[in-house]
Amino acid sequence: MNTKQRIIQTAVQLFNEQGVGKVSTNHIATAASISPGNLYYHFKNKSEIIKSILTIMYEEWNEVWYIEEQMQLEQKHLEQKLIQNFEILWRYRFFYREALSLFQADESLRQQHNAMMETRLVEQQAFIQRFIECGVLHIQADSEQLQKLLLSCWIIANNWLSFLEMNGQPIDEAGLQKGVSLIWAILTPYLKK
Repeated sequence: MNTKQRIIQTAVQLFNEQGVGKVSTNHIATAASISPGNLYYHFKNKSEIIKSILTIMYEEWNEVWYIEEQMQLEQKHLEQKLIQNFEILWRYRFFYREALSLFQADESLRQQHNAMMETRLVEQQAFIQRFIECGVLHIQADSEQLQKLLLSCWIIANNWLSFLEMNGQPIDEAGLQKGVSLIWAILTPYLKK
């Protein structure tokens, strides 16, 4: 692992444990066992670190939502993709707990996220369409209805950790599984019988 990767990995860990506001670049440098000057060589400030983390997170999602063209899909593939999605949410949970304040503090970060979201929703519609074509899902809905269904799943996934935290529930793997089960509650009526 090179220094830049170590900084990012350390920042993710500290942000998840303590929250973004409580972690300074000096904290990250100390935890990564490097000098603050070395950190600033790679990143000008904490905002640049967060943007780099988001770029990595989006790249990880590219792998989750990619499906080979010739692959014959089954329900187990959809289950795997949902679990992988929530694993990424868990790995970068600080972002979903603090997204609103991060966006208020950095307009370019909000724009980066919104652009990703628009692209991802289009990709997820094509993703779900593949499961419909393979007979895993039976959705007789027009494009607008399908978008509403996907948006509902998106809202649950992206806000589930905040919901748990606001209600004093533990943010752990079991809590994440409850989020997966909520997505399944939405999709179950459309599953092949």
